[in-house]
Parts: sequence; C-alpha cells; structure tokens
Amino acid sequence: MLEALGEPQRSYPAVHVTGTSGKGSTAAAVAAILTAAGYRVGLRTSPYLQVPTEKLQIGPSLIDACSFASLVTRVLDTAARLFPPEQTELPISYAEVWSVLGYWWFSEREIDIAVVEVGAGGRFDATNVIDPIVSVITSVGLDHLITLGPTIADIAWHKAGIIKAGGTAVIGDLPAQAISVIAAEARTASVDLIRARDLYSSLPRVPPMASGFRQRNGEVATAAAMVLNQRGLTIPMAAIDAGIEFRQLPGRFERMPGTVDPPIWIDGAHNEDKIAAVTSEAIHLWREGPLPVIVLGMLSGKVRQSIVAYIASAASTVVLTQPFVHGKGSLAADTLADAVVAAGFAGAIHTEPDPDAAVRFAEVIARSEGATVLVTGSMYLAGQVRRRWIRDQDIVLQRTPWPSMTEKRRLDLPRPFGRLVSDKADGERYEATDHQVSAGTDELVIR
Repeated sequence: MLEALGEPQRSYPAVHVTGTSGKGSTAAAVAAILTAAGYRVGLRTSPYLQVPTEKLQIGPSLIDACSFASLVTRVLDTAARLFPPEQTELPISYAEVWSVLGYWWFSEREIDIAVVEVGAGGRFDATNVIDPIVSVITSVGLDHLITLGPTIADIAWHKAGIIKAGGTAVIGDLPAQAISVIAAEARTASVDLIRARDLYSSLPRVPPMASGFRQRNGEVATAAAMVLNQRGLTIPMAAIDAGIEFRQLPGRFERMPGTVDPPIWIDGAHNEDKIAAVTSEAIHLWREGPLPVIVLGMLSGKVRQSIVAYIASAASTVVLTQPFVHGKGSLAADTLADAVVAAGFAGAIHTEPDPDAAVRFAEVIARSEGATVLVTGSMYLAGQVRRRWIRDQDIVLQRTPWPSMTEKRRLDLPRPFGRLVSDKADGERYEATDHQVSAGTDELVIR
C-alpha cells in the first residue's frame, strides 16, 4: 500500500515509541516538546478512547472529520484497486489501514517530524515500516502474553524490533533480562543505546515534573529530546520545560471536569505495570484521606490475579463492572469479584455490570466516606465512562480530546464546506465539495 502511494512514511523523519507502559504519554510528551520548539509535528497514538480522530493530530489539533472521512475512502479505494477483486476480504488489516492513514496524512500535511506510538509489541506491529532517527522503549513488562510472551525476554525481543540502523535507541528503566536482549539488537544494528536516566541526570538543570510514573515518562521524553538535539534538531531547554508541562493524553490519570464531591479520576491501566503505577500514585495523592473507591473492569485474556492484588491494596471499596467492546470479551463482574476475594481484600465488594451505573454507585459510596473515585482496568472502560462528561461530537468538532464545555454549540463554517487541505499557522483552507453544511445547535447537518 505505502509503495503504491509513493512511500509517504519516508518523506519526514520519525520518532518511534514502544513500551509495555508509558508509551502513549511519552510519545505525547515528545510531540509537545517538538511543537514547543517550533516544529510542525505529527503525532500518532493508539488506541483512541472515544472517537477515531483522536489517533492522529498535528500540533494540538486532531485530524478534522472531513479529511478523515475522505482519507479513509481514498485508502480503501486504493486497496480495492491493488488487490484482486475475487478476494472476499482485502489482504490488509485494520491496524495496517490505520498506519497507511497516518503516514499518508502526515505526508500530505508536510510535517517536519512524526512521533509514532506502536500499537502493540513492535517488531511485527503495523507501524514498523519506518526507519526512525530515534527509537524509544519506555518499559518492558508482562502484557499481551499470548502474542508477545510468555517471558520478559520474549517481550523485549518484540519491542527491540523498532531499533533500526542509522538511528539511536533510548530506553527507560528496564529489567536486566530485557536490557540484554535490547542491547544485542542495538549492537546488531550498530545503534547507540542510551539509558534515559543516565542522560537525564547529566542535565545541568532538570525540567520540573511530577513524581512516580509521570516522572519516569518525563525523563524518557526529555532524553529523547536531547538525542534529537544531537541529531540536528534545535530544541532549547525552554521547549522541554513547556512540553513536559503541557503533555497530556486523555484517560491517563485524568480527573473528570467539574467533579468535586467526590472527585472522579479515570485511567486506562490494563496490565500489572500500569496498575502498579496508578495505584501507587493514588495512594500518594490521597495519603491524607481515605483510600479511593475503585471501579474496576477488565477484558478477558488479561492476567487478573496480579492486577487485582494491587487494587486490593489501594481501595477502600471495590465496584466491579464490565466494559463493552465490539469483538472483544470482557471479564464478568462476578468473576472479578471472586478474584478480589481471593486476593484477601477486606473491604466491601459490589458488582454492577453496567459501567455508568457502577460509577454512579461508586459516587454515592465515596461521597458518604469522603473519598474519591478511581475508574481503571481498561482503556475501553475509561472511554465509555468519559462520555458522561465529554461528548464524542464535541471532540470531533473542536478537534481536541478536551473540548470547551462553555463554547457555543453553533459553529461558523465555510460555505461550501469541504475537505480541509491546509491547517498551517496562516489559516485553514478548505477544498470545496458538492456538499453544503449548515450548523445546528448540536450537530452538523449535511444537505
């Protein structure tokens, strides 16, 4: 597909980011640093929480809906021309279509550099058709064991696959068995292997950042920026400070807007490393008050025993629920309840299969206890719950995961309205189509 499109992924340099935990936040931080340094940066993250356009952005703006719809059509039309019509299914996967979408869009938008988050693993991930100038491995832990495991060394081998000749590799704090595998890959590719902590600690002045997992992600992002500096980009320390301060992704230890009594936080942690980091942060954040009421929901196939053990140590009360995902199975709330009991949790345990009802129930309990609510265990669960406060259509129309809650719904749109073909600093330019678009109070109407 990419060859047929003129190899768009080779028209700009790229930073490739993988890791069991922290890869999304680190990718967002690197992109924010580069944007603060004045570069036009394409960011590709995975997965999205609520709407597909969250996966692709340039600078602070998500891909606009019209461009996204047009690009999807063009990609699928290209696939239909390339592959024999007698085939009942196109020999291109959902993940591969996403990679083509992102690389093609970035090329058409003439970005200066791309920051690309791996979907899962690395070596055989659909994003791994680039030759990055910097490859980043944030962490290696036990997750996706069926496809990547079963051991740390196995998982590290998959993640090491993003290291390419001519680049530089930056790694976070990794287990010894992971480092040996990754170091061997770096030697084979004749690539320098840099530990983020070592490079970060050599700075004469370190950028301010939060503690815990946020600090670890910030250290890796800072080290990646320093390596990019060495590779010829101009990234002042002020840009690193600004990028670290403003980096953010939805659903990563995020407080829901307007929640006070009780405050409600969501995090898409879905493996042992992520849960360990989130529960540690929760205990630290609320050390002066009662432990949070935790709403937990997980997909089937996850190693629930270790995850539940961390939850049991960080909750006053547990409410078990079930995220709903097309094509994926969820662990039954009752099954999770049995695991919480087996973990020796001494507090109250409740089950409510419906996620929204589970959160509302948790609110009642937290309010009576003077506690907070933490919703975790699945990115899909975080996305479903988040819709209560942030509407899908607002994300799409305002082109940000954090749309303004006070902005008037009525929109001033160009007439005729078409595919956005330029969104550079000198203003947006639209390519007219046959459609006319009118703005209503809540949604767009295509006539």
